[in-house]
Amino acid sequence: MERLFKVEGMTCASCVRRVEKALSAVGDVAQVQVNLATEEVRMVFPGAPAGDPEIAKALEARGYRMAAEEAVEADPSREALARVAVAWAGTLPLMAGMFHLFHLPWPVQALLAGVSAFGAGSGFFRRAFRQALRLETSMDTLIALGASVTWVFAVWESLQGAPHPPFESAAALSAFLLTGKFLEVKARHRATGSLEALVKLAPAVAFRLREDGSEEEVPSRLVQPGDRLRVRPGSASPVDGTVLEGVAEVEEALLTGEPLPVTKGPGDAVIAGAMVHGGALEIEASSTGRDTWLARLARQVAQAQGSRAPAQELADRVSAVFVPAVLILSALTLAGWWWHTGALALAWRPAVTLLVIACPCALGLATPVASAAALGTAARNGLLVRDASAMEALARATDLAFDKTGTLTQGRPVLQRAEGDPDTLRLAASLERNSEHPVARGILEAAAGLDLAEVRGFRSHPGQGVEGAVEGRALRLGNPAFVGHPFDADPTGVTVGLAEGDRLLGVLVLADALRDDAHATVAELSRQGLTLHLLSGDRPEPAQALGNALGIPDARGGCRPGDKAQAIQDLQAKGAVVAFVGDGVNDGPALAQADAGISLPGLEAAQAAAPLNLLREGLVPLLQARRLSLRTRTVIRQNLAWAFGYNLVLVPLAAFNLLDRFGGPMLAGAAMGLSSLTVVLNALRLRRP
Repeated sequence: MERLFKVEGMTCASCVRRVEKALSAVGDVAQVQVNLATEEVRMVFPGAPAGDPEIAKALEARGYRMAAEEAVEADPSREALARVAVAWAGTLPLMAGMFHLFHLPWPVQALLAGVSAFGAGSGFFRRAFRQALRLETSMDTLIALGASVTWVFAVWESLQGAPHPPFESAAALSAFLLTGKFLEVKARHRATGSLEALVKLAPAVAFRLREDGSEEEVPSRLVQPGDRLRVRPGSASPVDGTVLEGVAEVEEALLTGEPLPVTKGPGDAVIAGAMVHGGALEIEASSTGRDTWLARLARQVAQAQGSRAPAQELADRVSAVFVPAVLILSALTLAGWWWHTGALALAWRPAVTLLVIACPCALGLATPVASAAALGTAARNGLLVRDASAMEALARATDLAFDKTGTLTQGRPVLQRAEGDPDTLRLAASLERNSEHPVARGILEAAAGLDLAEVRGFRSHPGQGVEGAVEGRALRLGNPAFVGHPFDADPTGVTVGLAEGDRLLGVLVLADALRDDAHATVAELSRQGLTLHLLSGDRPEPAQALGNALGIPDARGGCRPGDKAQAIQDLQAKGAVVAFVGDGVNDGPALAQADAGISLPGLEAAQAAAPLNLLREGLVPLLQARRLSLRTRTVIRQNLAWAFGYNLVLVPLAAFNLLDRFGGPMLAGAAMGLSSLTVVLNALRLRRP
C-alpha cells in the first residue's frame, strides 16, 4: 500500500533527513521517500498503511506539518507572500533610518524588528525550538540564532545609549530570507507545474450517454469503466477509452509526440486529454480517474522526482555535518573576537554574520530543484523518467547497447528487391492478399498501387509457404523445398521464391529495414564518445550485417534474454556505465540490468522493466534524452559548485569580520537568499527544450 501527501515546513536537506527519520518510525513502513523540490512524501507499507493522525503527530513532533487534503491544490506561495509583506513592512522604516531619512525611537525600532523577525519569521523559530528539544539542528537553527541574537544585542546597545542600534539587521535578515523562500516556492511550483498541467489536460466534465441515447453532464471523476461517453468536436476525451461509433481526427501528441492528428474510428483507442476534431466520437470508458494514462504518467514522474540521484547523496552527507560545524565555528569566532577585542559588543557581529551566511539553503536545493525541472521537461518531450538515478547514469554512460529488431530496425519485413519475371511482385502480392503473415504484409506494402488479382483455392503451409490460383495460374510461394526449385537465400533477411508448375518465376528478398534515423543517431552517439554494442536475438548473420552497415563493431546475434543481461553485466564488471535501448519483452532483463535502461514505445512489459521510457516513435527522442541528461548533470554541477563555493568564500570573510563594513548580518541574509535563488533560477533553465 502506498501513501502520497505533502509536508509543509521543509527548507533544506537536513529537513529531508529529519522527515524521513520521523516517518520511518511510523507503523510498519517499508520505504519513505521525501522530495524537497515538490514537498511531497511517498510512504510504502507492506500491509495496512498508517493513518493521518499518526503521521501528522510524528511530523509535528519534528516541527513539520502534514498538508491538509484540500490544501494540496492550493498555491503554496500565498502564505509566503503574506509573510514577505509583513517582514518588509517592519524592515523598510528601519532601513530608512540607516540613510538618515528619519530616526525612530529605539522602542519603536525594537517593535518593528520584532514584528519582522519573530512575527513574519516565526516559522524559523518554531521549527528550531522543536528541533532543539530533540538536540537536533538545521538551517532554521542558524536563522533563529542569528535573528534573535542580533535583536537582543540591539536592545542591549540601546539601553547602553548607542545612537544606532542594529535593529535593521535582525529585521532585514528575516525579510531577505523570507523573500528568498517565496521566490523559491514560486520557482519550485513552476518547475513541477508540468505534472499538474498534464492531469488538467483531461476535462473535468464528461457527457455520459443514458440507455435512451440522451446525454447527461457529469464530473469526470464519477465516470466508471464501461460507461458510454460522447466526446464533442473541439473537446478532449475525459478518460481512456475505445471508440464505439464515429470517425474523427484526434490529437494524441502526448502519446505519439506527433503534432498531426490521427484518424480514429470504431475499435481504436483514445487517451484522456486527446483533442477531437471534425466529428463526434462515442467511446466506452476503459480507464478513469487515477488509472488514466495521464494520471499514471504524472504519478510516475512524481515518483521519479522523489528518487535520490547520486549527486543528491553527496549534498545530503555534507549538509548532515554542516550545521553543527557552523555552530561550533560561530562559537569559536565569538570567543576569538571577544578575546581579541575584550568587548562582547564587538564580537557578536562577526559570529552572527557567520551563522547566517553559512546556512546551506542552496546546497539543499542544488540537486532536487534541477531534477524536478529536468523531469518536467522530459515528461513534456515524451520521456517518462521512473528513476532519477537512471537519468544521471545516462549522462555518465560510457557504453550504449542496442537491441536490433524494433529498435534500430522497423521490426517488420520490407521488400529489398524482386528478381526474375517483371510480374513476380504483382502475382506474389495477389497470392498473399488475404494473408496476415508478416512476410505477406511486407509484400503487400511493396505492391501498393499495383492491380492485384483475385486468388482462389488459397492454402497456407506453416513454415513452408502458400499456394493458390491467380488468374487461372497455379502458384506456389515459399522456401526452395516448397516451391520445388533451388535458389540462393540472402542470409541477412527472408528470401521466398514464386513458382508456377516446374518453372521458377522469380525471387523476392525481404529484410527488416533500418529506421530512417538509425544512421544519424548511431553516428551522433559515436561522436559523443560512447562505445556502441548491438545485442540481438536474431540470427548472427543479420546482426553482423546491420552492425557493419551502422559502424557498430561489437554486433552479436543469437542472444537470449539472459545473454543480453550477462553481456551488460560483463561490461559493468570492467567499470563501464552501460545504457541499453530495447523494446521487447525479451529485453526486460537487459533493461533492468543496465545502469540506464531505455525502452522505446511498445509493450508495457518492456516499459515496466526500464527506468526510462521513450513515448515517441523513432530514435531522435533517444538523442533528446541524452542531451537533457547531459544538461541536467551540468546544471547540478554548477549548482553544487555555487553552493559550496559560496560558503567556502564567504564563511572565512565573515569569521574575520571583513563583511561588517558592508552590513554584517543583514548582508548575510541577503547573500544567502540570493544564493538560493541563483540555484533555483539556474535549474529552471532546464525547462527549455
